[in-house]
Amino acid sequence: MTEKYFLKNIKELSIIIIICLYAHFINQLSGNIGVLPIDSFGFYDTGYSILKGKLPIRDFWIFTGILVDYFEALFFLIFGNNWSAHIFHASFINILASLSFYYFLRKINLKLIYATFYALCFATLCYPVSGTPFAYLHAYVFSLISLLVFYFAIKKENNHYWFILPIICAFAFLSMQSPTGYIVLFIIFLSSYFFFKTKNLKNFISFATGTIFTITLIIIYLLLTGTRFDNFIYQYFLFPLTIGEGRILGEASAYLSLKDQLNFKRIFGDFKFIQIFLIPLIIITAYKVVKKENNKKLLNVIFISASILFIYNQLLTANQIYIFSLIPVLAAILHINMEKLQYSKFIICLIITTTLFATIKFHHRYNIERKFHDLENINKSVALDASLIHKSLTGLKWISYKYPDPSEEVKILKTAIKTIKEDNRKKMLITHYHFISSAIEEDLNILNRWYLWDNNTHPTRNHKYFNIYKSMVNKKIQKEKIEVVYLLGTNIKFKRFKESFGDIICFKNHKLVNKSFSNYEIVSCKGK
Repeated sequence: MTEKYFLKNIKELSIIIIICLYAHFINQLSGNIGVLPIDSFGFYDTGYSILKGKLPIRDFWIFTGILVDYFEALFFLIFGNNWSAHIFHASFINILASLSFYYFLRKINLKLIYATFYALCFATLCYPVSGTPFAYLHAYVFSLISLLVFYFAIKKENNHYWFILPIICAFAFLSMQSPTGYIVLFIIFLSSYFFFKTKNLKNFISFATGTIFTITLIIIYLLLTGTRFDNFIYQYFLFPLTIGEGRILGEASAYLSLKDQLNFKRIFGDFKFIQIFLIPLIIITAYKVVKKENNKKLLNVIFISASILFIYNQLLTANQIYIFSLIPVLAAILHINMEKLQYSKFIICLIITTTLFATIKFHHRYNIERKFHDLENINKSVALDASLIHKSLTGLKWISYKYPDPSEEVKILKTAIKTIKEDNRKKMLITHYHFISSAIEEDLNILNRWYLWDNNTHPTRNHKYFNIYKSMVNKKIQKEKIEVVYLLGTNIKFKRFKESFGDIICFKNHKLVNKSFSNYEIVSCKGK
């Protein structure tokens, strides 16, 4: 018995090691192929800024992803300010998500071979679609983990699960407000029903204690970092709500309208492989409700509801699709439902075959062709070693969709890095290439993580919170005694930023590389 138990544990440990290694290397493979600067470097310099004492909300405008910034800072602290640490950050989240899913499947008694298969498919389709830290994916992963914990909390009526549930939900919410907000509301609703039905006071106290503990930690963080509570509310709640509201109502300022997303092609065409497993699960669950069967009903309800919420959020945000890893999740749950039915072997074989086909299809399209970063139709064989730009980017194959000839972009970036580094004045850099501050190891006083217009990443003129943003910009200019503002990137237009600077601030323009790189020296305003 002892030998059998030992061999079983060795086998399980071997599988866990395989999943960890695979989840790491598949993400590394994907993440090192090309860039979409606005996404690839979204948390790179902000993570470095934290190490230099500049914190999100307090020192630069954010509307999401505060936890991702701190994760990035931690990986830079441990592994150095380099691309490898940046990629390992994403790989670590992929490992965490894949192991959590594998553990969940084993705990609900799915056979080892099947649990391993679905976990490897999940690892292929989860974080590698981006390959680099991405707020939506962090939130998606922690939301999924919160659902796994939530299931066990109800099923086992375990106080420990109920206590840690709010903490994991907070991790998700502090990564991205959506889809987390929808998932948290769903958990609260179903938890309330559970507590009302079971009258389990100990579980409720554990859940309430975990919630209070989590909120207390957030308040302590705000106090210790000197982050004003009103700034936290404006940046993390009120401003993001205006973005979602604009999209739902189809306002002119919103770059998309939800009603335009609600069509057959989007819902069933783009998500067809998710729907292949979701629709049968809905039918099976409806049958169980009618027949008053409790077997697997809770499991089905949780993941059907969550999948619908994830799809809704994906439609609302209109990002590249990042929820393909729901395919192996729903496939595994459908598999469990089918195990004891007639013709189960044939149906399970069909489920596995479809899952494998979908995994290979989206692995090629997103992980190899890099559709997520708009590189699907770009010749990636001409990509250059990014160490030509800076040694800290070693390992990255540099190519982006705006520069099919990467040598042109590399030349511009090398010029920019050299110029900025040699300038001894107090500087501010406005760009989507948010790796330069880290590369030259200098705080370049970034204003935002992203620079998009029509109030999509920060308030612009005529937005009700514009004066709050403008005040932050001017205080930063004065506090840091900024002497020159550098702009880098083809879509970075100074006339769009000028309205955010104080009315008494005047500039002298110097074009350094036509339409790509310039600086604006702060000078005295004549006649004022």
